[in-house]
Amino acid sequence: MDAKRVKFANDVMHIVLNLSEMVFNIKNDDQLKGVFGVNQEQLETVISKIIAGLPERVFEKNRHLEDEIKNICAREFIFFQVQERWNSPQYQEDLSNFIHIFSRDIQQKFDVNKEKYKSTQMKEE
Repeated sequence: MDAKRVKFANDVMHIVLNLSEMVFNIKNDDQLKGVFGVNQEQLETVISKIIAGLPERVFEKNRHLEDEIKNICAREFIFFQVQERWNSPQYQEDLSNFIHIFSRDIQQKFDVNKEKYKSTQMKEE
């Protein structure tokens, strides 16, 4: 994974951990495993897979949505992970489906924002 995706994944990981501490009172790896069914290393692996599946547009320089996308990614991951179990035979398939759908939804968000931007530019001219 390239450097911008690694940084993005690290930022999402920090958001997930902060939200987990705030919402679930998670303070250590055992508590993390109790809620999510994974330890921190496995959590980082899953988040990296999600970030690797995001469209390239998310990582372009002109990124007014970057923080919003990071927060959405963290929240959606938490919702996904609390429902799934790492050791389930379906986990990898479910994760793959989640990544596909999440990536598609983020791409659509960019497409809608691009259209709004174009519309605003045309009105100003």
